[in-house]
Amino acid sequence: NPGYAGRTELPDNLKALFRPVTMVVPNLELICMVMLMSEGFITAKVLAKKMTTLYKLAKEQLSKQYHYDFGLRALKSVLVMAGDLKRSSPELSEATILMRALRDMNMPKFVFEDVPLFKGLIKDLFPGLDTPRVRYASFNDAVDAALVDSGYQFLEVQADKVVQLYETMLTRHTTMIVGPTGGGKTVLLNTLKRAQDSLGVPTKMHTLNPKAQSVLELYGVLDPATRDWTDGLLSNIFREMNKPVPEGKDERRYIVYDGDVDALWVENMNSVMDDNKLLTLPNGERIRLNYPTCCMLYEVFDLQYASPATVS
Repeated sequence: NPGYAGRTELPDNLKALFRPVTMVVPNLELICMVMLMSEGFITAKVLAKKMTTLYKLAKEQLSKQYHYDFGLRALKSVLVMAGDLKRSSPELSEATILMRALRDMNMPKFVFEDVPLFKGLIKDLFPGLDTPRVRYASFNDAVDAALVDSGYQFLEVQADKVVQLYETMLTRHTTMIVGPTGGGKTVLLNTLKRAQDSLGVPTKMHTLNPKAQSVLELYGVLDPATRDWTDGLLSNIFREMNKPVPEGKDERRYIVYDGDVDALWVENMNSVMDDNKLLTLPNGERIRLNYPTCCMLYEVFDLQYASPATVS
């Protein structure tokens, strides 16, 4: 795949032996319309046009960040969330529902200077609509209490970030927390953990640095001669974590990868991060991610070395 992060170019003498295949970008508007229809939206045609326009404009006008992705997967997750919103609050108008889904799914990932730009785009496409953010009564209070109890200065923006993380994790099983050192990523995670603990949802976090050992030590290794299987660090934690929860207990288990996201080790996680939610080990064993109990979190400085597939 030429010019793709995490892949190498074919040398010219090999390139001559293969014929290249060109791909076209799928018709996003049509896909959008069909998915909105299947989620039960009546004005799907108009909304699909608005949505694809918003993503096109966002791609052109917002700053270029490594972690921005306005492709098909990003669209799909917004559509699924919009469908859930429609079923949970059928009294709202369809434009309002879609606007809320678009805003709440995209806002958390924007850098500071892009927020007003995106808000402006949404205002232009959905004129006259202004819905306040959803407030989770018990969760918001728990977050505020957790921040104050830990001895931190209470900041509205930081508390809102925790709620954004919580909302993102309601719809996705893999979340990346991106930001510079000292930006408050760890505080964010610990506050989420404390808030959930206080609400009676015990949260366990397994933190590991994926770059501290080789890929073989991380995922395990199969000896080609003797077929002996040596379990890896990550495969062991992953298997333990995805054991079923006892009846009637609600708990959360997170793996936190605190280290650089690098195509070397993260490409193997792609099958876990997409809709399959399966970790395939070198010995042919497959472990399913037990979502919503288990989630994966990445705590990383930036996504410069991650491939577009990983980002999306």
